[in-house]
Amino acid sequence: MRPTDLQSKVIAFLRFPLVVLALFMHCNYATLGGEWDALPFASGFIHVMSERIAPMACPFFFFISGYLFFKTGFFTMDIYVKKLTRRFLSLFTPYLLWNMIYLLLVVIIGLFSGRVPILGIPIGEMSFGNVWKAFWNIALIPGGSTLPAPVAIPFWFVRDLMVIMILSPLIYLAVTGFIRLSGKKPLVRYLLFIAIIFGIGFIPSFPGLNVDGCLFFAFGAYFGIKKKEFIVAMLPYAVPMLVTLVILIVLERWLPCEFIYHMEEVVALIFGISFTTMMVRSGTWYVKNMTLPRASFFLFSCQYMLLGPVVMLLGSGALMPHNGFVAIVIYLVPVILTTILALIAYWFMRTRFPFITYLLMGGRR
Repeated sequence: MRPTDLQSKVIAFLRFPLVVLALFMHCNYATLGGEWDALPFASGFIHVMSERIAPMACPFFFFISGYLFFKTGFFTMDIYVKKLTRRFLSLFTPYLLWNMIYLLLVVIIGLFSGRVPILGIPIGEMSFGNVWKAFWNIALIPGGSTLPAPVAIPFWFVRDLMVIMILSPLIYLAVTGFIRLSGKKPLVRYLLFIAIIFGIGFIPSFPGLNVDGCLFFAFGAYFGIKKKEFIVAMLPYAVPMLVTLVILIVLERWLPCEFIYHMEEVVALIFGISFTTMMVRSGTWYVKNMTLPRASFFLFSCQYMLLGPVVMLLGSGALMPHNGFVAIVIYLVPVILTTILALIAYWFMRTRFPFITYLLMGGRR
């Protein structure tokens, strides 16, 4: 199999499991206290999954987005404008539509309950200004949520990705400068990359400008600009990266810092891609059809609509675990049900309302 074909299969395979993995970021029930604190094994498992493993999905998506954005290797103002025009349909259109849907739902709920969920404010405080803020960052709404995301919470990623793509000329200059500076000396390249990772920890992120996202977008852009298949570069490092990842995880437990965590993200990405490449190339893992990869964006979009009520129910203390097994079941079942319901909804929408689905999916078929 040609490297380009294999890489396409790897990207297609990763899309769905990475979105499912991202669901666990919203399910960190171990922070609720109460009976959860009395279950150290379950709380520890949930903490590791929701706060350490699940967030690793975001660097993968930023990396793949960066590679695809620059995969032609060339970058001119004409190409820049064309790419942004295409992203208007694939990113901005679903961003706008899904935020409208989420906002409409929470306002309807607020009319009956008196308080707008997600925004965290009384229905009487729903002003025109707060509606605008809900489309960008609900944390800007006075007295409301402190979550720096739009009302369609998962779309913080799309928001930050759109900003990064607008800034892509700067990223192109930075990556090409990195290529010229490092030359053909691998040691210089690796040391310079590690220095950049170290420096990233001192730069604060804020809504709309995700520094970690820029790092991984640029990492993917590096392979696109050089017209190199990243699976070829990463494949030989599966075992070394696994060993390094274990060492970093143990090290961070005793010496927690931003630099080690960012190194974990980079190492986990290289290991994840190289291991997936091995499995796909051997035929152990394969994409039988494109239904799941195609449905991944729909699952990403509606996840909090389905998962949110469960999170709020557990947050109210209405359902508490009596033992570790029940706690883990409570943790896993909502994600499984959310995934199944989203797939059913996607199938229904695609067959009954194809044009609406086309818009909600940003032109993805």
